[in-house]
Amino acid sequence: MSGFRRYGELDEAVGGGDPMMEHVFDLSALDKQDASKHLFGQVDWDEYLRAGVFLSQSEFQLLERAQDNIDFAMGNATSAKALANLLLKLADKCTSSVPAQQYVFTRVEEILQCGGGEFKNRAALFTVDGTNIHDGPFLRALRASDSYIQKSASVGLATLLTAYTGEVNSLISWLCEMLQSDTQGATDIAIPALTVLMRREAVPGALFCQGRMNKLGRNGNAQHLYDLTFCLWTLSLDDNADIAAFLSSGSINILTDLVLAAPSRKVVRMAVATLLNLTAGQDEGVLTEMLTGGLTKVLENMIHANAHKQAGDVEVEHDVRNLFEVLMKNYRDFSTFDRWVSEAKTGNLRWGIVHTEKFWRENAKLLEENDFEMLKVLISLLVSESPIVVAVALYDLGGIYENPIVVAVALYDLGEFTRFYPNGRGVVKSLGGKDSAMELIGHSDQVIQRHALQCISKIMVTNWEFMK
Repeated sequence: MSGFRRYGELDEAVGGGDPMMEHVFDLSALDKQDASKHLFGQVDWDEYLRAGVFLSQSEFQLLERAQDNIDFAMGNATSAKALANLLLKLADKCTSSVPAQQYVFTRVEEILQCGGGEFKNRAALFTVDGTNIHDGPFLRALRASDSYIQKSASVGLATLLTAYTGEVNSLISWLCEMLQSDTQGATDIAIPALTVLMRREAVPGALFCQGRMNKLGRNGNAQHLYDLTFCLWTLSLDDNADIAAFLSSGSINILTDLVLAAPSRKVVRMAVATLLNLTAGQDEGVLTEMLTGGLTKVLENMIHANAHKQAGDVEVEHDVRNLFEVLMKNYRDFSTFDRWVSEAKTGNLRWGIVHTEKFWRENAKLLEENDFEMLKVLISLLVSESPIVVAVALYDLGGIYENPIVVAVALYDLGEFTRFYPNGRGVVKSLGGKDSAMELIGHSDQVIQRHALQCISKIMVTNWEFMK
């Protein structure tokens, strides 16, 4: 039963036969064919054959033949389906063996490495009924303790989800959890699957790319920033790109910051290209975000300093100039109130000069326009069922939750409006603002809880300044 030892040559080359050498190389650095050959030699198939529970002699022979020539195994419909079913069974049953799990999901990735109609046919092998993916083993593997298994299983599932129906929300939840995690290597594990999933329609990619970018900061890991910006660029290529998601997630502001910070040339190149794509529809909200974010001045400085030519990339030069021209054609001076309106309409409130006592002392009366339209928008940001709050939400294992910064700033603004608008207390109460703020006093987030208490105090107390 030791026929599989033929693959030991590769094991020796990468130290596969010595447990002390296992950490020396990265399986991810190998192409899938070499990785599966190596892993095939790491699994103790003799043990499974002796047990006779998870693997029969004929099934092992199928694995061996397929290992010799995967295309030959895939060329026959019967053997192809048998191999796929066997891999799913091993993934489902041999959960205690790390090498076996690594091998199975690497093999799935290798099988799916094809295009066109052939990909569709191969992906169908991993469905229950030709439509619904047999995704149980993949979802369980996302919780494996081994990072390679997590990465391989997530890429395999994401690839299948581009063709067939499955638990896409479960994968999205896991991706968001990983992208929000402070655990070392979590972003490296998640990004490959995220990149693949961008091929699927109706994925809120802008939302969870933004979440990780916020954690990284504009001076974070340049490769991670590039990968996430690439995902946003992919989304921006779609003629029907979800502009609302880009606006509500704050992605446009982050992309603008990346152009300003210039963590690397390739990040700037990708950020500028994404921003240019987003201007194609001449959306007022998009143009306003770029103009109020100071992008025009950044691009102007790049052009004057010939910074856009230094990389010797014609496309970069073209994109920088075209984006600058689009913004100049739509340029106008924005007041601080225009900036606040832009933030409120997109649900992307963030601390700054438009969330201060001075701002509200000067601008509170402007909210009475159009029957207090913008005050109603502000109050809606406190309600979890609000379409705007849902738009700025991130997916988490516990479900959708509000962005705590947005809610905290909204509470502050509502309290300040109450202070400085004549009869502000009466107006806020009549529009439901007091009730919405009251519901947040018991919020699990301490920052939201504190701002809710302050907001209610401003609504209830006449001379707030004497309580500070």
